[in-house]
Amino acid sequence: MKRRYNPLLFLFMAFAMAGIFSGCSDEENLPNNGKPMINYIRVTRPEASDSLIAKAGQGSMIAIIGQNLGNAREIWFNNLQAALTPTFITNTSILTRIPSQIPTVISNRMKIVFANGDSLIHDFTVDISKPTVTEMLSEYVNDGEVATITGDYFYEPLRVSFTGGAEGEVVSVEDDRIEVRVPQGAQPGPVTVTTNFGTRTSDFWFRDNRNIIASFDESLNGLWHGPDYIKESDPDITPISNKFMRINRELGAWAWFEFYVGPNNSDVTKETRNIPAEALANPSGYVLKFEINTLAPLTGAEIRMYMGTGDMGTERDNIHYIWKPNLHTEGSWQTVSIPFEDFYNANKTFAHRPDGYGVSFHFSGPLAVHANFGLDNLRVVPVKK
Repeated sequence: MKRRYNPLLFLFMAFAMAGIFSGCSDEENLPNNGKPMINYIRVTRPEASDSLIAKAGQGSMIAIIGQNLGNAREIWFNNLQAALTPTFITNTSILTRIPSQIPTVISNRMKIVFANGDSLIHDFTVDISKPTVTEMLSEYVNDGEVATITGDYFYEPLRVSFTGGAEGEVVSVEDDRIEVRVPQGAQPGPVTVTTNFGTRTSDFWFRDNRNIIASFDESLNGLWHGPDYIKESDPDITPISNKFMRINRELGAWAWFEFYVGPNNSDVTKETRNIPAEALANPSGYVLKFEINTLAPLTGAEIRMYMGTGDMGTERDNIHYIWKPNLHTEGSWQTVSIPFEDFYNANKTFAHRPDGYGVSFHFSGPLAVHANFGLDNLRVVPVKK
């Protein structure tokens, strides 16, 4: 019997066989037989492109280098999905940013999901930041009242402990702000914030009692101006540290109002001796701090602050640091910081004097102001940079 060949069927079979052999050949020619793999992970900064990493911080951009990565569709760190941008995906690399949120499940693994449903798991640790503690709204807060701490990475659950070991009641928490009730037994010194991701102790001190140059609690003998304005109590302002300076005056433009003046042979010098010699040798390493509580805006006010060893009758008129507060604390105590270097240079860098210094604080400025405030605890304290 004579057989007949169908040329179309023959051509189809030929192409099919060619495709099979070609497919096998292409897959065999791909690295790792076409299976996705990760060679290493590095940072994306050009100057550090040779830095290989096994962990990175929240929000960091990383480059995943490997093979057969082009079909990646999802990428996960712990239980959080990161964003993938098609233009940042090639067969040999993926650029992505680690999620900044906090994972609820920590596996210390990265998972890449591909278009065919397969996944690739790789050990990788997200380095979650421990808390940073920047400052307190007021470094002096009475027991039982609420203190505000600012910083970052305040991830719950967290604890706030004070020098002496007393732990405060956490009232509210945001990523960059904690409100904590000050416990009985809190002592002067740093505060410590602890989360599941680490512990940080503050550079500042709670109720900082170092190098106080005006507590208003000592003898006022010899002061030219000041005793009339120093109070133990007040109906509108609650003291935070025994006696404090209390001012309530309407001042016209260029009014000259002296509220704390004492020559260097008065009792005020007993506290100014607390300025360490190191602060004069290295003023950039120190800060002038105090607490203030305003019941009216100090907008436009100018307070001229003199300190030195010269003739109090004339020198303080021409040599002084001018503080332009422009603030309103609305009846709450707040800590103010002035770079001691600015204060010291404005006062013509007076020499160290173990017996202390004369001081003069007075208002004089181009605008009228209602000076209605409390002031306490002037101090010169070290600051870490």
